Amino acid sequence: MTLIKSILLASAAGIVSVAAAQAADLPTRKAAPAEYVKICNVGGMAGWILPGSDTCFKISGYITGQIEAGNLKKAYAWTFAPGFLGFGPGPATFVRNSFGWTTRANIDFDARQDTAYGVLRGYAEIQFENGNGFDTTGVGAYINRAYVQWAGITAGKANSFFSFFGGGEAWANIFSPDQQGFNQPDLLAYTATFGGGFSLTIAAQSPGSNCGAPGEACSGGGTDIVAAGNAAYGGQRWPDFVGALRVDQAWGAAQLSGVVHNVRAFDGVGPAPVGHTIDTAGWGVLGGVKINLPTFGPGDNIQVQGVWTRNAIWYSGIPDGMWGENGAVNGNGLPMVVADTFSNGNGTWAVPTAWSVAVTMEHHFSPVFSLDPEFSYAQLTWSNEGPVNYIPNATSWIVGGVAHWDPVPHLDFEFELLYQNTHQTRPAAWVGLSPVNSDGFAGRFEVTRDF
Repeated sequence: MTLIKSILLASAAGIVSVAAAQAADLPTRKAAPAEYVKICNVGGMAGWILPGSDTCFKISGYITGQIEAGNLKKAYAWTFAPGFLGFGPGPATFVRNSFGWTTRANIDFDARQDTAYGVLRGYAEIQFENGNGFDTTGVGAYINRAYVQWAGITAGKANSFFSFFGGGEAWANIFSPDQQGFNQPDLLAYTATFGGGFSLTIAAQSPGSNCGAPGEACSGGGTDIVAAGNAAYGGQRWPDFVGALRVDQAWGAAQLSGVVHNVRAFDGVGPAPVGHTIDTAGWGVLGGVKINLPTFGPGDNIQVQGVWTRNAIWYSGIPDGMWGENGAVNGNGLPMVVADTFSNGNGTWAVPTAWSVAVTMEHHFSPVFSLDPEFSYAQLTWSNEGPVNYIPNATSWIVGGVAHWDPVPHLDFEFELLYQNTHQTRPAAWVGLSPVNSDGFAGRFEVTRDF
């Protein structure tokens, strides 16, 4: 029995040895190496490498929900016709929306890579909005920005190089030639950089209001851009040309910029087929400075911007006042008559001279609470008026502020409140009528989560 057991054990051991030897002779199959996301940093942007490329990519954005409210004590409206500009009572404040809601989703795509001539960048910002009532009515999606940058070249829909800072610290605007927070133009620009933070930009950009957001008022180009006006747009013959000299250093930033703007219109009065026409150049200049105030608090600053224009009303900052479009669309109804020109009906054209100044400040009381007060003043003067153009001069000012509470990272509770007051002189033809005065508040509360 012992002999049989020994034989069986020896046989089993031999079989195991042979099987192990045969297994050792078989080819092995190793697990494929795992694909890991590679972190990158190009041009100061942290992102991840797109598989199979050397492009550093980042997705960011925000989601915000807000309520807004505002209204006037009284409202006005203008009547336009070739060679005529009249005035009368506007929609009753009783039937105007005094309350509304807006929801926005914003997604940013940023792709960068290093080249021998600097960073090659492609950037796109898409916004989706749903709104009703006071502010925005409708549902839609639109491109806020989309451009390519390389070796000093910027091409696409981008922030205007004429503006120094945007229209305000939050959603609503003070008087400022914005075209940064919204209404960005299509442009082709070249920026030359020098030592010490100095740069010089030359740009050709699309004129006037550049439609985008649902419900945003705009009209085809550079003439009679906000108000319907008493003349029709004559078509674009050349772009608006912008030049900007800027310096960015540790203490802050400063900029001096200018724009030349094509004004073409016809009034339909006079010889066929188009009546009287105008084809001239408007222009504007801007100066701005920003001073960092680290001794007051981390991130604190104050910035001032002033702009002066003639026959280039969009660049004056007046059309962007309050809730955009002069406040006349969404609830403030302030009756400033704005356009690049108006027809006098006899072959002559009225000339608008407009200027504005804006001041904003940012102060952090703590890492989670900050306040941004802001103020702006604007004046519009019409000259070369004909006998039937009842165009008053106007002054207006806006004051208010924005408060932020950020209890945790990437979450912001924001409250904004603005007050606007407008005064227009009484034209001589308005016998028995008092000057046109109007004022109103606008405010909003929003909750934003960024990523």
